[in-house]
Amino acid sequence: MATIRVGVIGCGKFAEAQHLPNCQVADNVELWHCSSRSEKGRKTAERFGAKKITADYRDVLNDPEVDMVILSVPHKMHLFFIKETIAAGKNLLCEKPMTMTMDEAYEVISAVRQKGVKLCVDYNRRFSPSMIDMKQAYQAHRNGNSEAKPRVYIQEPNRRKWPEEDATTILIRINDESITYSGVHIDWAYGGGQIIGEGCHWLDLMCWLLEDRPIRITGIGSTRLNYVINVEFENGSLGCLLFSATGTFEYPKELIEIQHRGKIFRSECFVENQYFGLGERTVKKFPLQQDFFPQVGTEGGLSGYLAKIEASAEEFTKTGVFKYCFPDKGHFHLLKAFADALLNDRPSPIDEVAGMRATYLSRRSMDSIRTGISLPINIEDWDMYVH
Repeated sequence: MATIRVGVIGCGKFAEAQHLPNCQVADNVELWHCSSRSEKGRKTAERFGAKKITADYRDVLNDPEVDMVILSVPHKMHLFFIKETIAAGKNLLCEKPMTMTMDEAYEVISAVRQKGVKLCVDYNRRFSPSMIDMKQAYQAHRNGNSEAKPRVYIQEPNRRKWPEEDATTILIRINDESITYSGVHIDWAYGGGQIIGEGCHWLDLMCWLLEDRPIRITGIGSTRLNYVINVEFENGSLGCLLFSATGTFEYPKELIEIQHRGKIFRSECFVENQYFGLGERTVKKFPLQQDFFPQVGTEGGLSGYLAKIEASAEEFTKTGVFKYCFPDKGHFHLLKAFADALLNDRPSPIDEVAGMRATYLSRRSMDSIRTGISLPINIEDWDMYVH
């Protein structure tokens, strides 16, 4: 099987947790050339079997055998390394957010088109098996013509339906724990705060799940930590992203819930999906990406994941070593999909326009919080024209 030879720029914690092991096991990818300014990062790359290792990122970009570069660098440095990688004629996978500002997004889109390379933004949740299953179930329901009726309670069976009853509502609730943050996360110039740095993930996911264009956005709270972002869509659907940094990682982080025409589609942190309504009840469980405690929580799903979280906490208390059991959030599958797009000359699965749109929604949310008003999602920004 043909493979894509990958260079990795930046071999820190996230590369160690995702990019390097994913490259090591993907059958259409070969971990070829890694760069890190730190000795620790270079040793990490060696541990994962990189063929070449350097302290100078330019060695990776100048390597004619590298087909694609993964950028795993701080947010503030994204634009610099994206432009350097594109100038070298390399395809690239960039962590989120693609850029910190819209001006930077314009530069990236222009550079990609002028050079003719492919860029993929790591909005990985679109490729999580649980999210793919939930979207398929929701879309099948939304587009179907089911005559099923609610089983529990109907007050006026012959009442004309109101227009709002055809709309969808989506809630994304994030339970985060700010005591785990480094200052880089919330430094406004370096990391951008928790909306541009993390909220972009779920704003992107919300639009992808609903397949509808947002038209207005309202944010309240803090651009640095806790916030609520409400999104109104063209077809009348409503989205709510609630991010709390005052929670606990002793409980799973992410809850995604969609409601539409008598059905509810619910995902508990990518390990269990629950679909209810109209006489149907479905529960699906999804395996973890990485499991340090396979003997614990063997029933899987939410209860199994809770047992593994408890085992991780007990291990940390005893040894001081934290072994995180990763839910499958789609990182590996997105890497494979992008490599496949390169091998078969297909479009990037999450391209530079998608990256720009997530940045735009994040920036508009932050502007809404700072001004105290709802803001339109302007069509000329959403469909940015780049000559």
